[in-house]
Amino acid sequence: MRLHVAAVHSPLPLDQVGTSICPARPVKAAPLAGVGAILATTLDPARFPPGVRAGLSTAPGPGRAWREARTALRFTTPRQPIVRYDDLGVVALLADVPEDAIRDNADVTAIAALAETPDDLETLDAYCTTGSLRRAADLLHLHHSSVARRIDQLGKTLGVDLTQPAGLTRARLALNAWRLLHA
Repeated sequence: MRLHVAAVHSPLPLDQVGTSICPARPVKAAPLAGVGAILATTLDPARFPPGVRAGLSTAPGPGRAWREARTALRFTTPRQPIVRYDDLGVVALLADVPEDAIRDNADVTAIAALAETPDDLETLDAYCTTGSLRRAADLLHLHHSSVARRIDQLGKTLGVDLTQPAGLTRARLALNAWRLLHA
Protein backbone atom coordinates (compact mmCIF):
# COMPACT_ATOMS: atom_id res chain seq x y z
CA MET A 1 0.00 0.00 0.00
CA ARG A 2 1.32 3.42 -0.97
CA LEU A 3 1.34 6.39 1.32
CA HIS A 4 -0.40 9.48 -0.07
CA VAL A 5 1.23 12.76 0.92
CA ALA A 6 -0.21 16.22 0.43
CA ALA A 7 1.65 19.49 0.98
CA VAL A 8 -1.07 22.03 1.69
CA HIS A 9 -1.63 25.77 1.94
CA SER A 10 -5.04 26.29 3.50
CA PRO A 11 -7.08 28.92 5.29
CA LEU A 12 -8.88 26.00 7.00
CA PRO A 13 -7.51 23.90 9.87
CA LEU A 14 -5.47 20.97 8.54
CA ASP A 15 -7.53 18.36 10.39
CA GLN A 16 -10.65 19.69 8.63
CA VAL A 17 -8.92 19.43 5.25
CA GLY A 18 -7.70 15.93 6.12
CA THR A 19 -11.15 14.66 7.00
CA SER A 20 -12.59 16.26 3.85
CA ILE A 21 -10.21 14.44 1.51
CA CYS A 22 -10.04 11.19 3.47
CA PRO A 23 -13.55 10.49 4.81
CA ALA A 24 -13.74 7.38 7.00
CA ARG A 25 -10.02 6.69 6.59
CA PRO A 26 -7.07 7.23 8.90
CA VAL A 27 -5.28 10.50 8.21
CA LYS A 28 -2.48 12.42 9.91
CA ALA A 29 -2.16 16.16 9.49
CA ALA A 30 0.36 18.59 10.97
CA PRO A 31 2.12 21.82 10.08
CA LEU A 32 5.69 21.30 8.93
CA ALA A 33 8.06 24.14 7.99
CA GLY A 34 5.23 26.54 7.14
CA VAL A 35 3.34 24.00 5.04
CA GLY A 36 0.54 21.66 6.03
CA ALA A 37 1.45 18.00 5.76
CA ILE A 38 -1.26 15.40 5.27
CA LEU A 39 -0.44 11.69 5.20
CA ALA A 40 -3.09 9.12 4.36
CA THR A 41 -3.55 5.63 3.00
CA THR A 42 -5.90 7.07 0.38
CA LEU A 43 -7.25 10.50 -0.49
CA ASP A 44 -9.67 12.01 -2.96
CA PRO A 45 -8.20 15.07 -4.73
CA ALA A 46 -11.67 16.13 -5.86
CA ARG A 47 -12.70 16.61 -2.21
CA PHE A 48 -10.26 19.40 -1.34
CA PRO A 49 -12.28 22.37 -0.04
CA PRO A 50 -12.33 25.62 -2.04
CA GLY A 51 -9.43 27.93 -1.31
CA VAL A 52 -7.02 25.08 -0.54
CA ARG A 53 -3.90 24.55 -2.62
CA ALA A 54 -2.19 21.17 -2.50
CA GLY A 55 0.70 19.31 -4.05
CA LEU A 56 0.29 15.53 -4.07
CA SER A 57 2.68 12.60 -4.22
CA THR A 58 2.58 8.85 -3.78
CA ALA A 59 6.30 8.27 -4.21
CA PRO A 60 7.83 5.31 -2.43
CA GLY A 61 9.06 6.41 0.96
CA PRO A 62 7.73 9.30 3.03
CA GLY A 63 10.82 11.52 2.56
CA ARG A 64 10.67 11.42 -1.21
CA ALA A 65 6.87 11.77 -1.22
CA TRP A 66 7.11 14.87 1.00
CA ARG A 67 9.74 16.48 -1.27
CA GLU A 68 7.65 15.75 -4.35
CA ALA A 69 4.44 17.02 -2.73
CA ARG A 70 6.15 20.31 -1.75
CA THR A 71 7.48 20.67 -5.30
CA ALA A 72 4.00 20.07 -6.74
CA LEU A 73 2.58 22.66 -4.32
CA ARG A 74 4.90 25.28 -5.83
CA PHE A 75 3.21 24.75 -9.22
CA THR A 76 -0.34 25.31 -7.97
CA THR A 77 -2.31 28.31 -9.20
CA PRO A 78 -5.79 29.70 -8.53
CA ARG A 79 -6.84 28.04 -11.80
CA GLN A 80 -5.13 24.76 -10.84
CA PRO A 81 -5.12 24.53 -7.03
CA ILE A 82 -4.37 20.79 -6.86
CA VAL A 83 -1.27 19.45 -8.63
CA ARG A 84 0.01 15.88 -8.66
CA TYR A 85 3.78 15.61 -8.85
CA ASP A 86 3.52 12.78 -11.38
CA ASP A 87 1.50 15.05 -13.70
CA LEU A 88 4.31 17.62 -13.82
CA GLY A 89 6.64 15.36 -15.77
CA VAL A 90 9.71 17.21 -17.04
CA VAL A 91 8.30 20.56 -15.83
CA ALA A 92 9.18 19.47 -12.26
CA LEU A 93 12.84 19.92 -13.19
CA LEU A 94 12.28 23.69 -13.18
CA ALA A 95 12.05 23.49 -9.38
CA ASP A 96 15.74 22.51 -9.30
CA VAL A 97 16.93 25.48 -11.36
CA PRO A 98 18.68 28.08 -9.17
CA GLU A 99 16.48 31.14 -8.51
CA ASP A 100 19.15 33.51 -9.86
CA ALA A 101 19.15 31.66 -13.18
CA ILE A 102 15.36 31.87 -13.36
CA ARG A 103 15.32 35.54 -12.37
CA ASP A 104 17.97 36.40 -15.00
CA ASN A 105 16.22 34.62 -17.87
CA ALA A 106 14.86 37.02 -20.51
CA ASP A 107 11.57 35.13 -20.91
CA VAL A 108 10.96 35.12 -17.15
CA THR A 109 11.84 38.82 -16.97
CA ALA A 110 9.27 39.49 -19.71
CA ILE A 111 6.63 37.54 -17.76
CA ALA A 112 7.48 39.55 -14.64
CA ALA A 113 6.82 42.75 -16.60
CA LEU A 114 3.49 41.33 -17.81
CA ALA A 115 2.56 40.48 -14.22
CA GLU A 116 2.31 44.21 -13.53
CA THR A 117 -0.86 44.15 -15.64
CA PRO A 118 -3.11 41.46 -14.12
CA ASP A 119 -5.36 41.22 -17.22
CA ASP A 120 -2.37 40.44 -19.42
CA LEU A 121 -1.08 37.80 -17.03
CA GLU A 122 -4.54 36.27 -16.69
CA THR A 123 -4.95 36.15 -20.48
CA LEU A 124 -1.56 34.50 -20.95
CA ASP A 125 -2.30 32.04 -18.13
CA ALA A 126 -5.68 31.08 -19.61
CA TYR A 127 -4.14 30.61 -23.06
CA CYS A 128 -1.18 28.61 -21.73
CA THR A 129 -3.51 26.48 -19.61
CA THR A 130 -5.88 25.64 -22.45
CA GLY A 131 -3.67 25.97 -25.55
CA SER A 132 -6.72 27.29 -27.38
CA LEU A 133 -8.03 30.77 -28.10
CA ARG A 134 -11.65 29.65 -27.84
CA ARG A 135 -11.19 27.76 -24.57
CA ALA A 136 -9.19 30.66 -23.12
CA ALA A 137 -11.97 33.01 -24.19
CA ASP A 138 -14.50 30.79 -22.40
CA LEU A 139 -12.41 30.87 -19.21
CA LEU A 140 -12.05 34.64 -19.42
CA HIS A 141 -15.67 35.23 -20.46
CA LEU A 142 -14.53 37.12 -23.54
CA HIS A 143 -15.08 36.78 -27.27
CA HIS A 144 -12.41 34.66 -28.96
CA SER A 145 -11.43 37.51 -31.28
CA SER A 146 -10.69 39.70 -28.24
CA VAL A 147 -8.46 36.99 -26.83
CA ALA A 148 -6.78 36.55 -30.23
CA ARG A 149 -5.92 40.27 -30.28
CA ARG A 150 -4.59 40.10 -26.73
CA ILE A 151 -2.50 37.00 -27.47
CA ASP A 152 -1.07 38.65 -30.58
CA GLN A 153 -0.10 41.73 -28.53
CA LEU A 154 1.30 39.60 -25.69
CA GLY A 155 3.36 37.63 -28.19
CA LYS A 156 4.84 40.86 -29.53
CA THR A 157 5.60 42.03 -26.01
CA LEU A 158 7.26 38.71 -25.16
CA GLY A 159 9.01 38.44 -28.51
CA VAL A 160 7.45 35.01 -29.06
CA ASP A 161 4.87 33.76 -31.57
CA LEU A 162 2.34 32.30 -29.15
CA THR A 163 0.34 30.72 -31.97
CA GLN A 164 3.21 28.35 -32.77
CA PRO A 165 3.84 25.24 -30.63
CA ALA A 166 7.41 26.29 -29.80
CA GLY A 167 6.27 29.76 -28.72
CA LEU A 168 3.47 28.39 -26.58
CA THR A 169 5.85 25.92 -24.94
CA ARG A 170 8.33 28.69 -24.26
CA ALA A 171 5.63 30.88 -22.70
CA ARG A 172 4.34 28.01 -20.56
CA LEU A 173 7.82 27.27 -19.25
CA ALA A 174 8.54 30.94 -18.56
CA LEU A 175 5.21 31.34 -16.76
CA ASN A 176 5.89 28.25 -14.64
CA ALA A 177 9.42 29.43 -13.86
CA TRP A 178 8.14 32.90 -12.90
CA ARG A 179 5.58 31.31 -10.57
CA LEU A 180 8.32 29.34 -8.84
CA LEU A 181 9.94 32.62 -7.84
CA HIS A 182 6.69 33.67 -6.18
CA ALA A 183 5.59 30.34 -4.73
